[in-house]
Amino acid sequence: MPSTRRRFLAAVGTTGIAALAGCSAFDGGRPDVNTGSGLHADTSRALDDEAVYLAGDTDDLPDPPNTNDAVAGADIVLATASADRGDLVRALRAGKPVAFAAGDVQAALRSLLEAVRGEYTFGVEAVRARPVETVVAIPNANGTVETYTFVDDGGWDDPALDPLGWALVGRVPECDTFVPESSADSMYDYAGAAHVVGCLETGEAYASRTVASVSRQDTGQYVRLRTTLHAAAGDGYAVEEAVRSADLPDDQRLDSVFPNPHTRNGVQVANVSDTIRSQFAVELTPASDRARSALTGCGGFRTEGAVGYDHRSSFQWKRDRLLGSDRHYASATGRGEWHLDD
Repeated sequence: MPSTRRRFLAAVGTTGIAALAGCSAFDGGRPDVNTGSGLHADTSRALDDEAVYLAGDTDDLPDPPNTNDAVAGADIVLATASADRGDLVRALRAGKPVAFAAGDVQAALRSLLEAVRGEYTFGVEAVRARPVETVVAIPNANGTVETYTFVDDGGWDDPALDPLGWALVGRVPECDTFVPESSADSMYDYAGAAHVVGCLETGEAYASRTVASVSRQDTGQYVRLRTTLHAAAGDGYAVEEAVRSADLPDDQRLDSVFPNPHTRNGVQVANVSDTIRSQFAVELTPASDRARSALTGCGGFRTEGAVGYDHRSSFQWKRDRLLGSDRHYASATGRGEWHLDD
């Protein structure tokens, strides 16, 4: 669907960010910054030219602009958790995005991906104790899958079609911060990406994108996970902080954590990892007006063997008032698991 992505991003580029529908843009006096994420856009428009096959209990699904009565003739599959797994597996193997938007969607996604385990490499960052209405799996021709977990924080105009559209055309922006391990990229093979995305009813938005890459050597399998955190401000509430942590088993060694503490492009990074306890953690804070409007930064670690961890991403936005200040908060906590043996 590259053509859809180009048309959509071109439309966004010619529209003032504060005029976009969906999760409302920041207009509290600071300069608007188009981060290119699409989180403030009506991303359901991305489905205007895509044929969607509805699977399962279709009465529980929204009505996309265009549908097709057969998987073979569709570009995308939108399903409930009760949908026939065989149809969904065939769709994924044919390179079609598959989304779940009703029922226990996170369990349905795990079941679907388990059915193609060994054919694809992938990771999922599940979210617990928060409403998750929509999840998406997008297969790539290189044998990897990108997964998306959308937390329903009340900010999507349509809690199914807007997230699905964002999975097709939205992107977490590139890091504003230093990425020192990028010099070793040629030694690693891309193995998939796991996203967690949310849009608050009050207009703030956030996303994390964790990319796995693998280096298979005679001495073993080395896995590098790099997480990009993105926070976008809302009406009058500036970005104050974004934090990412991952807690691995105590006996799993972290060979390295990155980056070192630094400030770049108006974003300050503090690395507060504890490698002895196999805990990775970075804190991002804005050091410029631009970063208070939209902040993006990176951090990650390298380990060996299989990868599973407890993850947490948290975000704060602050509004200063004459008699004090108040804040909006968002967080996503759960379990991250990667299957990297194709």
